[in-house]
Amino acid sequence: MAFDEAATVGTVLRALEDGMAAEDLLLDVIASVQGRVGREWAANSITVAQEHAATAINDRAVAAVALHPSVHKEPTRGRVTVACVDGEWHALPARLLAEVLRIRGWRVDYLGAQVTAPHLVAHLHRTGPDAVALSGSLATRLPAAHATITACQAVGTPVIVGGAAFGPGGRYARLLGADSWAPDARAAADELACGPLPRPRP
Repeated sequence: MAFDEAATVGTVLRALEDGMAAEDLLLDVIASVQGRVGREWAANSITVAQEHAATAINDRAVAAVALHPSVHKEPTRGRVTVACVDGEWHALPARLLAEVLRIRGWRVDYLGAQVTAPHLVAHLHRTGPDAVALSGSLATRLPAAHATITACQAVGTPVIVGGAAFGPGGRYARLLGADSWAPDARAAADELACGPLPRPRP
């Protein structure tokens, strides 16, 4: 909360250099800190401006980890597109997933926050990924999530979803017809590593 970006980035880089695994640093440290920021905001202990500033610093910390020479490697697996549901501005969970997948050897197209279904489908036509990972934290965006899931499947691309929007145990993911659901980034990466998701019939 001191908003010291240099100190934050320096801390994560030292952790990497001291031997901490990049995936653990992303998910057990940075994501954990971001979770606390969210809880403090929800409890009205910090302002929206403070939350935005802290989130921006956490995003820079993720970038510092991702670009570190010990982490950045050539992909050895398939291709995954990671995006947020249309109307979803909470992009850090999707960004964390994208970086975990890169660490595990995937080629990742990270499209960021608020991706509309037509733009996502146009990207799928150009790139032909093995899967789409779709993130959503707000249940009010589930109709948009359903439209996006359906649009991706219509061009033959399977969809794995995650985030609080999809309910406890992913119950809304099943109702919306997603091909898979994961409770967190590690589980999503594990699911994709088990083999390709079955391709939906166009």
